[in-house]
Amino acid sequence: MEYVYFVLLILGGLIAGSFAGMLGVGGAFLLVPLQFFVLTKTGYAPDIAMKVAIATALAVTLPTALNSAYRHSKRGTVFWKYAALIGTFGFLFSFASSFVANYLPGSVLSFIFGIVVLAAALRTSSYKDTNEDPANISQNYFKYAVCGAIMGTISGLTGIGGGIVVIPLMIFVLRFPFINAVGTSSATIVFTSMGGIIGYFINGFDTVGLPPYSVGYINILIFLILVIPSIIMSGVGASVTHRVNQKYIRYTFSILTFIIGATMIYKSLGIHLFDFI
Repeated sequence: MEYVYFVLLILGGLIAGSFAGMLGVGGAFLLVPLQFFVLTKTGYAPDIAMKVAIATALAVTLPTALNSAYRHSKRGTVFWKYAALIGTFGFLFSFASSFVANYLPGSVLSFIFGIVVLAAALRTSSYKDTNEDPANISQNYFKYAVCGAIMGTISGLTGIGGGIVVIPLMIFVLRFPFINAVGTSSATIVFTSMGGIIGYFINGFDTVGLPPYSVGYINILIFLILVIPSIIMSGVGASVTHRVNQKYIRYTFSILTFIIGATMIYKSLGIHLFDFI
């Protein structure tokens, strides 16, 4: 791996980990397109590159989300009962959808990824700070199951831990206060990422053309490069989110994800915005 790609992956891990801690997302919104870029530039087929990127992003997401959830839990912002309920369905659907993803072309997965990230960017930019009373949180367990199913399906297809999907659902459907939605989302991502990891681990065996040091679709070398900076910065991000105006964090996240989502959609359609992308 060339030095410049090594540095890019480290920087990506730092940025993704920061947002993982601050917003309760997994960080795959950045890690998937970054890995896809590096792998295709180093000669791997787009279909293989996209599936390795998704699987490895989920593997990085697991310890990052664990660290973030731990930090949020220490501040009392994680509702573990609801996290386990959503996470159980998230695990099952993430595992199942990883098998579907195995049979989809990389361009289709890139397009789905771009649409999900673009929608998340628009939704996140329109958040309003809520002062919802925790006593008003929904007690309808069917809603939690549906939220988990949606989160898991998208996670398995795109490599996104599901935070950018489940946080709006927690706020607008389950009536979580924003700060509790962020904390609880981190915990649910632990479950959903495990389902996807297992699925991609199984599906990647005997696949021809994988990068060296791959176990299933998970690339251990890229995982190690990404996971350390991501874990470190997720802890920092979780601390920052309790001190900084959420509006500025959300707007920064929205701009970044909008650019990434649009780029992945264009690439999936064979349109290159810039020669170097």
